[in-house]
Amino acid sequence: MRKRIIELIEADASVDPRIVFLTGDLGFSFVEPLEQALGERFVNMGVAEANMVSVAASLAASGFRPFAYSIAPFMSARCFEQIRNDICYQRRAVRLIGVGAGFSYGALGPSHHALEDASIMAALPDLIVANPGNAVELDRCYAALLDDPRPVYFRIARESGAAYGAPIFSPQTAAFEARRGADVTLAASGGSVTHCLAAAEILAAEGVEASVVSVPILQPFPAQAFAACLTGAPVVAAFEGYRGNPLSIGVMETLLARGRGEAFVDLTAPQSFPSLVGDTETLRRRAGLDPASIAGRARALVAGRGAPLSVGLG
Repeated sequence: MRKRIIELIEADASVDPRIVFLTGDLGFSFVEPLEQALGERFVNMGVAEANMVSVAASLAASGFRPFAYSIAPFMSARCFEQIRNDICYQRRAVRLIGVGAGFSYGALGPSHHALEDASIMAALPDLIVANPGNAVELDRCYAALLDDPRPVYFRIARESGAAYGAPIFSPQTAAFEARRGADVTLAASGGSVTHCLAAAEILAAEGVEASVVSVPILQPFPAQAFAACLTGAPVVAAFEGYRGNPLSIGVMETLLARGRGEAFVDLTAPQSFPSLVGDTETLRRRAGLDPASIAGRARALVAGRGAPLSVGLG
């Protein structure tokens, strides 16, 4: 999806001279076509992400449409104060791109994992958090937020994601069924949609039909659209991040507001740093966020071994 968002920005920039792209000395092997197309509107800010965010805020205040690009933990944790004070407090329409959601950077270790970024970004007033699961969802998110005056954080995985379609949506309607099933609902966002679709295939082979509901815009959470996807079946939420993330909170709040007592399990990464180095899939498996683990928790819930509104800690 890294390549796709660069293509979208390049196409947009070809008709809008206000677009400026800032990178924290990252993205090379993907951003060269954009650099060539934008010329002086492409700026390598060096390894100085906090400064990059403040410059982006100033550009937005001056009438430009800036995009700032870095690895997700560098964009979120390292720049939090600047995002809070220079962008959100001033309500500047900056587009922040954080690449490497969740365990995407695998063996590079906890310094490069992004498990808390969605939570801390969603805590900021007026900041939209988009977390597309594949290139189609990314296209829809980009189009839906193109003229939105609020700042946006694009949480992008390194992987392309599974091939599935997505309807046109707005921030208020950004929840839909990527797969239909009546026995259990698997709710996910970002890369976890792919793992839930694979889990649904495992369950289907056992005679359990799972619905997969994707939520590509997490903040503000599209509660009404998400509720419309629910059938009263048990719900498993899966998110590649720590507990307290905007998907977990949004799903729980929606279920509580419905008051129908659906059984619920929340699957998130353990609240700890991995003690062993491993590739992305190994880390997901250890965290219980791989397809087999998701299918196992859903299977137990359908069989009645999960308590209503129980919270799984990964």
